[in-house]
Amino acid sequence: MTHWIKLVAPFALFSFLAAAQPPSNAQMSLRDAVEYMLAHSPDLKASQTEIARRQGLVTTAHSFLMPQVDLSADAARTRYEHGYPFGTTPSVLRFDNALYTGSADLKFLAWDFHKTERELAAARERVESARATVDRRRQEIVFETARLYLQTLAYSDLIGAAEARTKSLQSLLDLTNQLVKGGRAVPVDALKIQTRLAQVESDLATLRSGQRSSLSALAAVMGFEGELPQLTYTPASSQLPAAPGPEGELLRSAVAARPDILSQDHEIRASERAEEAARKSAWPRIDLRASAIQYGSNSPVGFPQLIGRLLPSLSSSNLPSPGNAATDWVLGVHVSFSLFDGGKRKGQIEAAQAQLEESRLARQQLQLRIDRDVRTAMADLESAESRVTSLRDSVTESERVLHDERLKFEAGRSVINFVLDAESALLTNQSLLSQAERSVSTATLALDLSLGRIDINRLPNP
Repeated sequence: MTHWIKLVAPFALFSFLAAAQPPSNAQMSLRDAVEYMLAHSPDLKASQTEIARRQGLVTTAHSFLMPQVDLSADAARTRYEHGYPFGTTPSVLRFDNALYTGSADLKFLAWDFHKTERELAAARERVESARATVDRRRQEIVFETARLYLQTLAYSDLIGAAEARTKSLQSLLDLTNQLVKGGRAVPVDALKIQTRLAQVESDLATLRSGQRSSLSALAAVMGFEGELPQLTYTPASSQLPAAPGPEGELLRSAVAARPDILSQDHEIRASERAEEAARKSAWPRIDLRASAIQYGSNSPVGFPQLIGRLLPSLSSSNLPSPGNAATDWVLGVHVSFSLFDGGKRKGQIEAAQAQLEESRLARQQLQLRIDRDVRTAMADLESAESRVTSLRDSVTESERVLHDERLKFEAGRSVINFVLDAESALLTNQSLLSQAERSVSTATLALDLSLGRIDINRLPNP
């Protein structure tokens, strides 16, 4: 039995390790890339820290509505003996030149004409503004991830077309060499094919370099460390998207749905609350206050002993000695009113008014930019769809021309230049068609981004 365990254990360990490691041929789909980005993007995480910072300001603003308790302690020595507790009756009063004081002070805001509440409301509006800004930044990064992913697939399309042309040229070169041997073609025809083949190889190297750059940019946006897995390849969709709708309706929808316009609305309300708070600082402030004070000294002298020092004829030997400690407490209402602040309140009001006007102008500029973004995205989508329609006809015609020219060349009724030109035209049209089909997907995502409705569920199949 032990012998069998020794034989089986290594295989079991190997199977466990193999199951624990991700498969080496694992592929990453577009949805996988976006989900990874949402969890690891440094840019997105950096924008989320602004929410935490503003939430801290909300906590600070709210703290002024809560009771405030302070503990303090003092130790002092004076030249003359001082009485404590201050203002008490002679029977309680005692004297010493070394005094120790400990106190607990409670302060609670009773009324300030809603000034602090307005400051708290402004802080909360700014938190909501930051959340809307993060939502918009999330949409932008989703779009950038999808764009780079589709761009990488477009490079794959171009590389595939270039490799197919390389094979076609190599086949044509072999055929031309046979024709040269049979005396039906001249050696310069083979040289022309070799020159065009070298050019295609050079273009292929450039495309592969661009693909690597696109992958690096995609990894940076995603926050992916190391080498990205192989992207799941899906051919570009041959179906054109449905019409987006009337322009006026799309513009209204964008203004209603964009998170950044919502962020500006929160900023405007925050500025309005800040201005109200600055104006209310001119009104009185009422606080409830309570204090508990503990006094102590080394060798206190009571009031009777002090009188005995002043009148030696009185016998003070039988008088009781006061204790070292004494406790006092205070309850009261504190009313404060700023009579003159050197223009501080005026400056705060002017700054709040300027901030409010700036927020309103920023919203107006943003709305104009949204209109421009929507119109630009619609124009780009229409242009991409038109290019796809025209390029499909061009590819079909180029395939027919290339087929005819190759047949003519094989029959000796044409020259190699016409075949190479037809081959080049077909490759160019195929590459342009592939780019146009990918650009339709990218333009659709750009339109969704401009409308503020892009999310992981609206991504294309890749």
